[in-house]
Amino acid sequence: MPGLTATMWMAAQSLLANQAALDVTSNNIANASTPGYSREQAVLTEGVPVQDGNINYGSGVVLQQVRSIRDQVLEFRIAQEMQQQGSAQAQYNALQQVQALFSNSTQGIAANFTAFFNSLNQLSTDPTNIPQRQAVLTAARNLASSFQQTEANLNTIRSGLDQSVAQTVSQVNSLTQQIAKLNEQVGEMQRLGQDPGVLMDQENSLIHQLSQLTDVSLIQTEQGLSITTGNGTALVVGGQSFALQASPNSAGIQHIYSQGQDITGTFKGGQLAGTLQVRDQAIPGLLSQIDDLASQFASAVNGAQQNGYDLNGAQGQALFSFTSGAGAASTLTVAISDPNLIAASSDGSPGSNGNLANLTAVGTQALPSGSNPVDTYANLVAQAGDSTLQAKAEVNASTVSLNQLNDQRGAISGVSIDEETTNLITYQRAYQAAARVVTTVDQLMQTVLQMGA
Repeated sequence: MPGLTATMWMAAQSLLANQAALDVTSNNIANASTPGYSREQAVLTEGVPVQDGNINYGSGVVLQQVRSIRDQVLEFRIAQEMQQQGSAQAQYNALQQVQALFSNSTQGIAANFTAFFNSLNQLSTDPTNIPQRQAVLTAARNLASSFQQTEANLNTIRSGLDQSVAQTVSQVNSLTQQIAKLNEQVGEMQRLGQDPGVLMDQENSLIHQLSQLTDVSLIQTEQGLSITTGNGTALVVGGQSFALQASPNSAGIQHIYSQGQDITGTFKGGQLAGTLQVRDQAIPGLLSQIDDLASQFASAVNGAQQNGYDLNGAQGQALFSFTSGAGAASTLTVAISDPNLIAASSDGSPGSNGNLANLTAVGTQALPSGSNPVDTYANLVAQAGDSTLQAKAEVNASTVSLNQLNDQRGAISGVSIDEETTNLITYQRAYQAAARVVTTVDQLMQTVLQMGA
């Protein structure tokens, strides 16, 4: 039959268990505002009963474990949504720079188109006027310069994105190394039957950072957490990390490699995917359209120029010079410097302005691309604006989804001050009661000893 010693032991066990529960509660309260913290719970269980004959006596309370309250599936969903947000945000940031090149209506290609055709109209009133002829050449040079500058600015943005790719790969490698170390520590604690809550919080935080940079797939195995890219390229397996490499290809563009294999085109989420999408698709698409516009416009003007006659009565020469194909806009220049060489005449007489109508008509006639030069450029500007707005909408939508997921996580893993205050009072009273039992048993033992004496 249990005696005072057994009662003392149960009271001591209760003191230890409730002290641990108080420590857990205090830690939760201290980390109530810590981002990514998962609240802990002291799991108290009844001790193994002691049998005396046909009677079972309780043996008190035992602290079974301290466990973190988390939903790993929800953590994975948050990581997935962060991939979408990272991609959309990277696209939006880059496209804002692109849109800024086309947003000024008083400068750039559109304004210089207008100035060029206005100068031709002005010359038609007095086709022998040298200052007005010079004004046409000046407007043509400004237009060519705006094509060159726009293409150079787009290439500068693309170059910046290219550098960003290499920097992001370096960040990915740093994170995967840290995750692999934590993964190994988490596995070791789990094998020892301990709760790796703090380490798992740190690991989840790093995984979320990684998800913002690249698309990841998370697989929980007996060997620990495995992380791959969306196409299955290994990043972390247990305690081992696999680094990515960024290296320029034959064109000098940074490509991403994993163990010698080019995986640049496989990224679907995260900052890398968004950056690569703008660098390799959006900007090259705009450059191609600007090059086509520059070459088709220049060809149309040159054709009209060569159908007329200059102030000397000679057949008109090409007004613009350019290199066909990629980079046409960057090579667009004015081929003549003598204002007398503008082919305003349609019959060779100095006072004729008949061919100026042909030059002016280039502004309203459809190019091989299907629209006139002004409308073609306007469509290009609208395309850049629409892409930026779409990226912004994706950022907003992803932010809403991520906030909802974080709210769900907070409801499961977050700290409720009211709940922890209640627990604090409960464990405090249990501790005080156990301490009272110890005092009472001690007094009883003193009484027994005095009776024996």
